[in-house]
Amino acid sequence: VICDKDESGGRALEQELPGAVFILCDVTQEDDVKTLISETIRRFGHLDCVVNNAGHHPPPQRPEETSAQGFRQLLELNLLGTYTLTKLALPHLRKSQGNVINISSLVGAIGQAQAVPYVATKGAVTAMTKALALDESPYGVRVNCHWAAWASPLRLGLRQCSWPPKPTSARALNCS
Repeated sequence: VICDKDESGGRALEQELPGAVFILCDVTQEDDVKTLISETIRRFGHLDCVVNNAGHHPPPQRPEETSAQGFRQLLELNLLGTYTLTKLALPHLRKSQGNVINISSLVGAIGQAQAVPYVATKGAVTAMTKALALDESPYGVRVNCHWAAWASPLRLGLRQCSWPPKPTSARALNCS
């Protein structure tokens, strides 16, 4: 199941991924999230994993250029959307001893210039993930965070490299 508030993009992805089911959902709207979960359970009978990938990184902005309303909207999407989906999914994930994977960002830990609201929201996602992991471990629910990567000249240059070197024969793959 994939969800998005962009119906045309979601439908296109549904067509591109065999077996995918698209459900229209704005994760900042709790009623949408309730519908997403209930529809998933109705179609599949259970819930094994939630990947919280909804988010936005605004263009560079100095703190004095950032409105409180813009900051609140980013909090709603990047942090509270993740929290709401997780909170509502937990009863089902406890039954299946499932997984929560929160997509955060390295900059939530190390910082980034001209990105105070984004850095704050992603740092909060990382901290929330740690707290949820502690709370949910007695139920067998694993809660992890993945720091998404970004494109930079260094990262793009590393793509050109082939490491580790490709094996030249099937025998090179034998690890026993």
